Amino acid sequence: MGSFVHVGNLAPSTTEESIRKAFTAAGSTVKSVVILKSSTHDRSRGFGFVELGSEDEITAAIGAVSGVEVDGRKLTVNIARQKIERPRDGRGFESYSGLGRSFGGPRRSGSTSGARRKAR
Repeated sequence: MGSFVHVGNLAPSTTEESIRKAFTAAGSTVKSVVILKSSTHDRSRGFGFVELGSEDEITAAIGAVSGVEVDGRKLTVNIARQKIERPRDGRGFESYSGLGRSFGGPRRSGSTSGARRKAR
């Protein structure tokens, strides 16, 4: 299995071939290039991944390709991290809805300024 780097700050018109050229010009052996694209448009989402041959090539590529201009933008290159799988139990929005109250439950009082005014 190869080693991956994350490539960011891609222009919407950037192609996999232009990324491959930038890495090979820096002396890297590129196994594959993947640019994530928008599902509604066939344009880059602004980042992608490049598979290199070894760990040594990663450090060399980060130094050589980071800051190189491709399609009018300077690339950012970092070590790719493995995606963390999160459970999809449908509770992701729950903590942000209604300040923690469940639907149909009593509302929390936002402030006591009204009670203070009546006490004066």
